Amino acid sequence: MLAAPKLKTIIDLVQNSSKEELIWINGYIAGIIRQDAIPEQSAETIVNTKPKLTIVYGTETGNAKQLATQFATVAKQKKCLVKLVGLEQYAVKDLEKEAILIVVISTQGDGEPPTAAVPFYEYLHQITFQLNHLQYAVLGLGDSSYPLFCKTGEDVDAQLNKLGAKRIHELLKCDVEYELEANAWFHTLIEKLHSIPSATSNHTLPVQVVSSTKTAKQTYQGLIEKKFLLNDHGSHQQTYHIEISTSVVDYHPGDSVGIYPENRADVVDAILHLLQLHPEKKFLWKEEEHRIATLLRKKLNILNISEKIIKKYAALTEQEIPETRMDLLDLLKIYPLKNHTQIADVLALLSAQSPRLYTIASSPVANENTIHLTVHLEKFYINEKERNGLCSSYFAQIPLQTELTFFVQKNKRFKLPKDEVPVIMIAHGTGIAPFRSFLSHRDCVGAEGKNWLLFEEENFTTDFLYQTEIQDWYATGHLHQLDVCFQQNINKPTTLIEQLQQKAESFLEWVEEGAYVFVSGEKDFTGAKLDEAIINILSASGKYPNVIEALQQLKNEGRFVKEVY
Repeated sequence: MLAAPKLKTIIDLVQNSSKEELIWINGYIAGIIRQDAIPEQSAETIVNTKPKLTIVYGTETGNAKQLATQFATVAKQKKCLVKLVGLEQYAVKDLEKEAILIVVISTQGDGEPPTAAVPFYEYLHQITFQLNHLQYAVLGLGDSSYPLFCKTGEDVDAQLNKLGAKRIHELLKCDVEYELEANAWFHTLIEKLHSIPSATSNHTLPVQVVSSTKTAKQTYQGLIEKKFLLNDHGSHQQTYHIEISTSVVDYHPGDSVGIYPENRADVVDAILHLLQLHPEKKFLWKEEEHRIATLLRKKLNILNISEKIIKKYAALTEQEIPETRMDLLDLLKIYPLKNHTQIADVLALLSAQSPRLYTIASSPVANENTIHLTVHLEKFYINEKERNGLCSSYFAQIPLQTELTFFVQKNKRFKLPKDEVPVIMIAHGTGIAPFRSFLSHRDCVGAEGKNWLLFEEENFTTDFLYQTEIQDWYATGHLHQLDVCFQQNINKPTTLIEQLQQKAESFLEWVEEGAYVFVSGEKDFTGAKLDEAIINILSASGKYPNVIEALQQLKNEGRFVKEVY
């Protein structure tokens, strides 16, 4: 029993609290009890008393997307944690992880699902496992003048129920005029969610994953689960979205992964053929025996060999070789070895394959057991011959379900501030990757700090990376300000620097409110010239006697951080 003073305090608190406040208190106390029961070795968690729901939409004409976006906006206003995603992008395997799923889907032709929703629709009708953990509601859009009115919505609702999911709101079938009825339905649904204890008090969010083993560089295994081009038809760029399915990984938004790329199999085969070596032939390298095929494929850098190593090769083979960079295959063809005994010496000259770092484009909270990367196929010239970056071309060619080894590179500087702090994100090209992670994370945990994204790319039509997600975040109010800059396919081409100059007043207001400024992308676009533009903005305000010191102070406080490459 409680002592009399404590009991009186609780009774007063209960009597003077609303129903919603009591639900919050219940969740808070339940969370503390659960947290006390978790051993120290497990992941740290925070109790989140906000309902967390995923809203998916399948659309042909755009009505379902527009309605789902309205729903997501309302849900956020009602203090829910919301993930909004089109069914063409939804990972169907995530059904096993969802707690609350809201489906907004239209019906086409003779009761058919929208083209983009077909994989989801078929998956629902093929799976055999149960979805007993899932709570759901379905809204169907259609036209009552057709005989199979809202048939797709009916099918999805029935199949989810058949698989054991719990219907938390009745199916709504909307005709051509749907706005008022649909919004009333959703408002009622949100009220139900706030009154369901399991939708609030039982929900926890991981905020830090503690590795089971402590090593200097822990490696992880993963599978290439998904890969697709982010650029549209007609772009001369190739930028890939890569999803790596893995176990629990210790990372935070802003961190990177290190990938050891493999050399192309056909190049390795050509070297082996030239040297008349069997792939299983073993050589000593770093005091360990390895198959020659493994050394050439995974361990050694055989492309664009440095002038220093070529100079050593020239001395070894007693040949005159001009100062240049060259691939091993070309080197062996043009300046062949005198005999096979020199092979081991050549292998000893070559440098080890170095890892390539890619900033993670996902959130450990929003994308459990999955790492997302944004990879641009690099192109450059050597001796007037076009070449592709080793790791980026490796990703471009890698098939699905390929096993991959990687490690996490921590970035202690490039880190999100507290949830209530505003954030300005300035990105060029694949510099969008960490900010996709930031926005996903803040959206998932319900962070209330303002978010402003400035993004530059070349072509509006073909190169607006993650366009749908960014526009959805803006439409639902998660992105409070959005400025995009393109050089093609728009009336007034702009750059990041020009956008900053035009929005100088807003930039100053955000900084004075305590905003953190993050910059990511190629140095030609986000380097010294961008710094100069920010210095000019601070200087023009007249509020900073020494703008260089003011900018340095922001850097010292961790409020101006750059990741430039």
